[in-house]
Amino acid sequence: MRAVILAAGRGSRLGSLSDSRPKPLLPLAGVPLLTRLLHSLNAAGCDPVTLVTGYRPAELAAHASGARTVHNPRWEHTSIAASLLAAADAGALDHGAVITYGDIVVEPRVFAALLAAPAADVCLPVNTGWLTLWQARMSDPLDDCERILIDPQGLLVDIGGTPAALDEVHAQFMGILRLSAAGAADLTGFYRRSLHTDTAAARWDTTALLAAWLAAGGRATTVPVDGGWLEIDTAHDRDIYEHLHTAGQLTGLCDLATTLPTDQGDTTHA
Repeated sequence: MRAVILAAGRGSRLGSLSDSRPKPLLPLAGVPLLTRLLHSLNAAGCDPVTLVTGYRPAELAAHASGARTVHNPRWEHTSIAASLLAAADAGALDHGAVITYGDIVVEPRVFAALLAAPAADVCLPVNTGWLTLWQARMSDPLDDCERILIDPQGLLVDIGGTPAALDEVHAQFMGILRLSAAGAADLTGFYRRSLHTDTAAARWDTTALLAAWLAAGGRATTVPVDGGWLEIDTAHDRDIYEHLHTAGQLTGLCDLATTLPTDQGDTTHA
């Protein structure tokens, strides 16, 4: 199945770490996030790949040789949902695709589970092991997790916003979607219409788009996956993962070795 990597943003929460490079080129254990992501997609059978660029596009394109690139010229004034539209405008969603953020680390098994899930127009892998990861990152997991409600049949009921308690967090969104051609047309068509009716829509992230689409009658399924994923929002996150990796304690959260070819080892220095 085709894949689209949304990699237009600067990653301002990283501070100086993104001053001289795009966030997807930030190294973890000596290897850029984008290198790991491209390998995991390839290992799961996602091909060809389209990369949506914004900040420092030439560096991203040079790093992702073999991938098609699409530029989001309004990346500074929009959010990640706008990059999804850029991919759609370029025809990258015409036959369906796996959509993924460009600044995450994902084991190939996550993509494999998503591809093996029953047919659905919109499907999301969700991390059921999120709490262990959040406890490693911060003292209070509720400070930075998103509310997500899933019904017993695995249908996504609601997503986004700050949860009042842990029972409002059934899992965490991984920044990954599988869209059929019809699902892509439905979701992006809804977003195009929203841009004309809601002044805030230009700044929607993916969860805001999904929440509004669900409220308007959209239907999405989920695939539970226990771990195998890291998000890096801040320099503190990266520092924690580097420390855990050096101590041999990161594998339980995400096995970095699976995100690289077997002949390319990780290092412990970024």
